[in-house]
Amino acid sequence: MLAAMSNESTTAADAQTVAILLDRIAEVCPIPAAAQRVMMIAGAVDADIGDVAEALAGDPALAAEAMRIANSAVFRRGRPVDTLGHAVLTLGLSQIHQMASAMALMAAFRSEHELSTRFHRSSVLAGSLAGLLANEVGGVDCGVAFVAGLLSEVGAMACVAVDGEAYSALLQHADGDWDRRGQLEREHFTITSWEIGARLLSRNALPESITSAVGADYATPVEALSVLARVTMFGRMVAPEIIDVPYDFELSVLKERFEQVAQRCHVVNVPATRLVAVCHGALSAAEHTMVPI
Repeated sequence: MLAAMSNESTTAADAQTVAILLDRIAEVCPIPAAAQRVMMIAGAVDADIGDVAEALAGDPALAAEAMRIANSAVFRRGRPVDTLGHAVLTLGLSQIHQMASAMALMAAFRSEHELSTRFHRSSVLAGSLAGLLANEVGGVDCGVAFVAGLLSEVGAMACVAVDGEAYSALLQHADGDWDRRGQLEREHFTITSWEIGARLLSRNALPESITSAVGADYATPVEALSVLARVTMFGRMVAPEIIDVPYDFELSVLKERFEQVAQRCHVVNVPATRLVAVCHGALSAAEHTMVPI
């Protein structure tokens, strides 16, 4: 009985710690007003492409992110996307609200810390990896997979924004070991950064399928992992390993590594040659800095 009471007390204390952390993140990282406007306009039942594009133009960082996403390997079809109106049309009004929400959160968690820059650089790549792998695996929409991959490290970005130096030290201690990272995060925050991300997405009304995929960690039992979670985890793991590789680099030399990551993420039905193709496709995504309407 005493043990049970002790566990209940610990659980309550942990829950309070997590709630305080999430409130602190919301306080330190408010969603920019321009991003909130994009979310509101894109979510309207009578949303108009021109109105969404005009709202995006109100935040240059958000607009640049929309252009990068529209030109990613998952969405780009034919000629490069070179205007915001074209970007909104490419992404589709049916998905732009989720995209706007994702980009708003990315903008909110941007900081001057070098880790923040690193996470932001790899986010679109992780989204492209997840989206392209979804096409290979089947059973999940590539656009939804892109959003999940894009947001797969949003919890870590929030941790950097709140306490960059401490979180940087934690990651250095983990030294690239994903299991060790999760363990250290639990010791420091009570939960992992991936679960922090899932809680933040839930607070901002992202679909449960995306929040659960982002919140899955590498200790999650295989039977509890959706297809979306598996491709999201793959994108999250591979992106930082290839982010600095030139897009024309012969990635076949990393084929065994891609196979290892795929097995770790329980993506077992995609041949190694296709994994290489997915990574090549993600790296060759166009990036534009000009954002005319």
